[in-house]
Amino acid sequence: MSTEVKIVPVGHEAIDTGNGHDALKPAVNSGDIQSRGVSRMEAVYRETRSNRRLFWLVGASVLVCAWAYSLDSSTTSYYSVDASFYFKQHSSVLATLSIATNIISAVSKPFIAKISDITSRPYTYLLILGFYVIGYIITATSKSISAFVVGEVFVAIGGSGIDLTNDIIVADLTPLEWRGFASSMLSTPFLINTWFSGKIVDALEKQDKWRWGYGMFAIIMPIALGPAVAALIWLDRMAKKKAANIDQSWTQSLRKHLEEIDAFGLVLLGFGWSLLLLPFSLKTYADHGWRNQSLIAMMVIGGLLLMAYVFYEMKVARVPSAPRRLVFNRTFIMAIIIDSFYMLAGNIRSLYWSSYVYVAKPWSYQDWVYYGNTLTLALCIAGPLVGLAQRWTHRYKLIQIIGLCIKLIGMGIMLNGRLAAISTIALVMSSILVGIGGSMSVVGSRVASQASVPHQDVALAVSLLSLWSKVGSAIGSAIVAVIWSNQMPNQLRKYLPEGTSDATIQKLFGDMRSIRTAYDFDHPIRQGAITAYRHALYYCISVALALAFVPLVAAFFQTDYFLGKQQNAVTNLGNDGSPLDEKDCNPEPLPRPRTKKEAFLRFWAGSP
Repeated sequence: MSTEVKIVPVGHEAIDTGNGHDALKPAVNSGDIQSRGVSRMEAVYRETRSNRRLFWLVGASVLVCAWAYSLDSSTTSYYSVDASFYFKQHSSVLATLSIATNIISAVSKPFIAKISDITSRPYTYLLILGFYVIGYIITATSKSISAFVVGEVFVAIGGSGIDLTNDIIVADLTPLEWRGFASSMLSTPFLINTWFSGKIVDALEKQDKWRWGYGMFAIIMPIALGPAVAALIWLDRMAKKKAANIDQSWTQSLRKHLEEIDAFGLVLLGFGWSLLLLPFSLKTYADHGWRNQSLIAMMVIGGLLLMAYVFYEMKVARVPSAPRRLVFNRTFIMAIIIDSFYMLAGNIRSLYWSSYVYVAKPWSYQDWVYYGNTLTLALCIAGPLVGLAQRWTHRYKLIQIIGLCIKLIGMGIMLNGRLAAISTIALVMSSILVGIGGSMSVVGSRVASQASVPHQDVALAVSLLSLWSKVGSAIGSAIVAVIWSNQMPNQLRKYLPEGTSDATIQKLFGDMRSIRTAYDFDHPIRQGAITAYRHALYYCISVALALAFVPLVAAFFQTDYFLGKQQNAVTNLGNDGSPLDEKDCNPEPLPRPRTKKEAFLRFWAGSP
């Protein structure tokens, strides 16, 4: 069977008009051809528009995938306590693992986004699923801390890829007015998983089967992801028949794809940040601390690699991972500043907070997990409501500013460590406020960044926003690792009963679990450890609170785009790639509704 090959002029792309002929649409940038994955998703949208059952099938499949990923996020983070106890390196494991996984998952996202553009979304799912499954198999069977970290790095790539691809598909298939709501719906499975994830963790912890807690996701995720992959591959094959193809040899195609991915630049970025930040978590355990020659060499080489990355991106890269059109996009840059500092401050605040609550409260393992999921629960409840508020107002800027103020109040409550230790209400209220304010900020940045770029750049924008958010998180882990290693041993010596040996202090610092398992709640050593935790955390939270003002300032510089029926706010095109009427992109506001019924009908009809 012959295959028709269509030659598309440079600077244009072929789009199906629905009548058996193709029209030519100018690409976003002169001289560029819209990526195959983007064109296919526009064709998929046209297919789903004519058959709404297909649209809901894809939506339901992606939601099932999000459910499995949320169950992972609700449980596996708590097994790190058991794993660190097994390897007897609690303080170093948490910080080092956080830095490593954040950097690797961050740098992998532009790779994954480009792969989804140059191939297709469903085949990207298959690739990242392989990383995910292999990673959890390694983690579950690890016999050394090195193997455990390697497995977690693979999981970080796979998990971040699943999360990224879900966000890209939502951006492909929903207009701006519903983007915030639809993307927030991917987090709603947390509302279900929160209530039984604690039971799962508690049951496995009692039987000391934390390895199964990791390993079961090597089975669950392929089953959960199967419907999404099957549905998208079917739709993709249908769309492929209508999409234009470029007549290129495989060598030309390979070279073009490698240039598009900017593989060398991203490798420089990943190694640079890893080598620069990891010494912050390792210096406590290295001989001679900061004077250790290996740590000095890591930091110097890391700094040089980051400088090489900047030079390479500016002077050498044919297709930079951060192109000029994004670097000089004010709204996109503000979104990056907001989210990266949000994550930076958040990691400084939260990395050791869960350990503190574990020691400071006589709760069961299950109740501890319930509390740990409180912030996530608040995020997931508020997220869809924030999306509906954006749908109602067709704007996002004011909502984001209010949310960042609420988050500051929630973090301020945590500064009073004594109140937090005594009052469960203060503990819970702080998490709720941080979660509500965080959702208003995160949904705002997500929609703003996607609204500010054409469809061709959506996957790249999503991945770069996530990349710099993860970098911010890794920097936060590095900062808090230094604060913690300097403060916690001193606070333990100060507040533990007189006569406590240095060996005991070192054991309690390196193995948080032993504080709870070896001593009753009213034991002087445990009470002293609680006080030491509280005072050490004050230095972490005060720094985090100061840094949390940076996103608030940046939010005032956001462009407050109108959220209409277009795929983005900079091109007059819908999700199918076809031009829209001007009234669908930024219409004149209608008179105020006279009745609640009229307002409700106008809301669902899509009128501002």
